[in-house]
Amino acid sequence: MKKTNLKEDLVINQILVAVDGSSFSFRAARLGAKILCPNESGILIFLYVAKPQADLEWFQGHGSNLDQAPEEERQALETAFKKGQEILMEAQAGCQDLMKKGPIKVETVVVPGEPAEKIIENAEKRQCDLIVMGRRGVGRIKGALLGSVSQKVLSQSRLPVLIVK
Repeated sequence: MKKTNLKEDLVINQILVAVDGSSFSFRAARLGAKILCPNESGILIFLYVAKPQADLEWFQGHGSNLDQAPEEERQALETAFKKGQEILMEAQAGCQDLMKKGPIKVETVVVPGEPAEKIIENAEKRQCDLIVMGRRGVGRIKGALLGSVSQKVLSQSRLPVLIVK
């Protein structure tokens, strides 16, 4: 039987943290920062998936080119993007004390779309070593053990997923 060097296999250099403004997602952000702190070259990516009230079908066919979007969809997405930036700034601010302990590079990303799909897609595209997210988001079903987004990411991602309570 071939021996595996677990230390090499478990190196985490890049983490994607899904942030939606819930207390669970802010805890996930802090845990992601804690995991990377001892690392000399870690990258922490805070991702917010903007899902405006307006229908996203138009954007899924045209990317995020707002200049060509109908006015209602453009305004809805701009509002969602602004909200996302504010939430990501709050998540980053909540981790500042941890980031002083190690040289972590932080990226904030806001994308339109379905949350589970975009979390997986962005983590894979950026070659993340780990996805960290809260067990529930800001959705309506409060009593569920796991939220629908965290369930989908957990079951569909090929990457390791850490769910934070």
